[in-house]
Amino acid sequence: MDNFTVVLVEPKYGGNIGSVARFMKNFGFSRLALVNPPELGSEARAMAMHGRDILEKASKFKSLEKAEKKFDIVVGTSSVVATDRNYMRTPVLPENLKRSLEVKGRIALVFGREDYGLTNEEIESCDMLLNIPADPKYPTLNLAQSVGIVLYELSRGYWAGKLKTRKKMQELSGVEKRVLLEKFDTLADLVHDREFDRKLSKKTFKHLVSRSFISSGEASTLIGVLRKAGERLKGRREEK
Repeated sequence: MDNFTVVLVEPKYGGNIGSVARFMKNFGFSRLALVNPPELGSEARAMAMHGRDILEKASKFKSLEKAEKKFDIVVGTSSVVATDRNYMRTPVLPENLKRSLEVKGRIALVFGREDYGLTNEEIESCDMLLNIPADPKYPTLNLAQSVGIVLYELSRGYWAGKLKTRKKMQELSGVEKRVLLEKFDTLADLVHDREFDRKLSKKTFKHLVSRSFISSGEASTLIGVLRKAGERLKGRREEK
């Protein structure tokens, strides 16, 4: 994520800049560039929360043209897609952005002004255009929210991978699934007297497990409960 720099073009409100810094901190991005920003006062620092260091290290430029010279790829953003005849506004979507940028180099994510975004000339200077799909009746998102959505899409694979290293987040393995079904089958045999009821219960549980996302940790818990339930029922029957 160090390859990416969020570039805000002539943002009007310090609070929005602070919120952008906070989103950047949330998703692991640290490089911020500002084109003709306002004075960053207490509102910007308050909204940034733990992202204040990003504000303090932000680069500043007098024009987008000067900022663009620092990057290998420039991605502009716009809420306006326009008609099929306007090829200058042919965008990629946030979920496709990462695949579109699987290259080495410094990448700028350029966001326009709160009131009218990027100009046609500024968009033409970008290498590609990004659009966040929204209701055509009101497609313009808040600046900080737009940045948050884009950064989430770019980083979610990385952070999801981190979470999945935890046992409770790992998907059910083939071995765990087999053991889980075996324990349920044993319990079904103890609970039901009729063969039809046994088969129906086993089939229903197997389909339920196959359709559901059950983590490795959840499977361990269920296996333990089913095992103990089976042992208790079996013990009561032997006592009789």
